[in-house]
Amino acid sequence: MNAFETVPVGNDTDSGMGQRIKEARETLGWSQDELAHRMGVTLETITGWESDDRDPRSNRIITLAGVLGVSAHWLLDGSAEFAPDDSNNHAAAARAQLQSVRMKINELTQLVADIEAQLDQL
Repeated sequence: MNAFETVPVGNDTDSGMGQRIKEARETLGWSQDELAHRMGVTLETITGWESDDRDPRSNRIITLAGVLGVSAHWLLDGSAEFAPDDSNNHAAAARAQLQSVRMKINELTQLVADIEAQLDQL
């Protein structure tokens, strides 16, 4: 049994997404700072997620799940059938981090193109 299987499912004692994020992060031995760095967000964002003061946007949930090596289903509702398998957390985390970097490169490429277009109009 892994640490995530202790999360109650579908009842009032469910710990919430913030607690699941924290549990997954701690299982990997990461600090909040390290998770923030891997996600490309601020420490305040991670703190907000883990304290359930704010929820990650849908696109961040997918990336967060991959970085932490868990399923988005498990993050969202703690479903036991989607509980993470500790055997491949590091590979899943690396894949998700790579995907996150690719998304950021695409966003930056678009930003550069927009700025170039603005400069051409001046």
